[in-house]
Amino acid sequence: MPVTTVPPPARSMTPVETARVAAAARAAAERWRRVPVGERSEAVSEVWRRIYQRRAELYKVVHSETCKPLVEFEAMELCPTDLIVKYFASNARRILEEAPADKSWIMANKRAFVRWLPRGVVGLITPWNFPFLIPFGDSVPALMAGNAVLIKPSEWTTRTMLWTADAVQGTGLLPEGLFSVATGDGSVGRQVLQTSDMVLFTGSTRTGRAVAQEAGGLLKPVVLELGGKHPMIVLRDAAVPRAARAAVWGAFANCGQVCVGIERALVEDEIHDRFVAAVRAEMGRLRQGLGGTGVDVGRLIFPPQFERVMDQLEDARSKGATVIGGEVADADNLMIRPALVLGATLEMKVMREETFGPVLPVMKVSCAEEAVRLANDAPYGLAASIWSADLDRAESLAASVEAGMVGVNDCLSHYAVPSLPFGGVKSSGLGRRHSEEGLRMFCSSQAVLTHEWPASMPDPWWYPYESWKSRLLEWIQRLT
Repeated sequence: MPVTTVPPPARSMTPVETARVAAAARAAAERWRRVPVGERSEAVSEVWRRIYQRRAELYKVVHSETCKPLVEFEAMELCPTDLIVKYFASNARRILEEAPADKSWIMANKRAFVRWLPRGVVGLITPWNFPFLIPFGDSVPALMAGNAVLIKPSEWTTRTMLWTADAVQGTGLLPEGLFSVATGDGSVGRQVLQTSDMVLFTGSTRTGRAVAQEAGGLLKPVVLELGGKHPMIVLRDAAVPRAARAAVWGAFANCGQVCVGIERALVEDEIHDRFVAAVRAEMGRLRQGLGGTGVDVGRLIFPPQFERVMDQLEDARSKGATVIGGEVADADNLMIRPALVLGATLEMKVMREETFGPVLPVMKVSCAEEAVRLANDAPYGLAASIWSADLDRAESLAASVEAGMVGVNDCLSHYAVPSLPFGGVKSSGLGRRHSEEGLRMFCSSQAVLTHEWPASMPDPWWYPYESWKSRLLEWIQRLT
């Protein structure tokens, strides 16, 4: 009998257990908010340094839950985390320092400025595709902003965050409870939402809508990073070798389980056949297995994704597409061969619904304008890419693409530039992680107006109301 590498879902904490973890996070937040930003940044940076020293242990845990190839774990989880830590450590103090506000001359005797205050406890409800990068990477700015984090990882990849929480606590650098984990299914996630002061959810659009509705009822700020259907627009002057290699990596990295991964290629007819031939050649070199070294493509992580991928491929075949690859390599281990779908049309699920698996549908287009129109003909707007030798034209076209992130001759790299805001439009979410915006979102702004002089006199527009005050105000308005 085949041995499965797919672990069962984690046990759900009871409401009492979750409440206890949330209470510890809140107590830690009260202590942590009083620590200066610079000291917070240094402590979090040192925590990361010590975790990185134990990266071989960490990989074993991640591999046990996901079967990711080693290089993929290093390139797509460790390296981006390092860049995130270094960006926020270098910039947190500047981004969060008190900022003077512009004011009229009539307020010359008052001081106006904005300060950024921690929200308290930030709930992070995170997915299974990047079980270390997403929860820990989002914790970094939340912690540096002065908050505690209460993480509800996917029940399918819980051990990674439990290991991380133990490693964080073992450093002794952060207050106990500041980096907390609540394990279990959606019911635990709902309790995390209810007990937190803000929530950052990463996951499906369907669940994201429910999170937004719940948070709205509680009047809690929520940031959502949801589904995507990355259109890769390949223009006739594109460098085909690079575009083809990008298509294969962008579609099949992490076995296709990347929110910004390429999910459809719209290729101008003049180079369509050359592009497809190059993609097929690249696909032929891929090595698939259950992670470790010497492997390029692993397996699916979430069992329902297996049926979703197979359903989309069967739908495409039934509607006239040619599917190259896509065979079941190991059903017990959720392993499907990377699939290239040729002759894709808009009637096919694979062109309209998020796949989140190792599938690349390719569709011919007549021109760039048609490609942009088709790219925008989707409910999602997370990431997109344009491939062309004419960089000015490509960047200009990008402004017409309805996506929060666009790459020109590039894909899947935005996460590695933490100074860029990361997020989508339409049904792909609300708000942004990373960048200055992504640090300040973990704070509430406080507007401060201080009357400095004269100390004992009232402002002229206070009571009692008299006719001369009307004339004074009219004069002031003319001068302002």
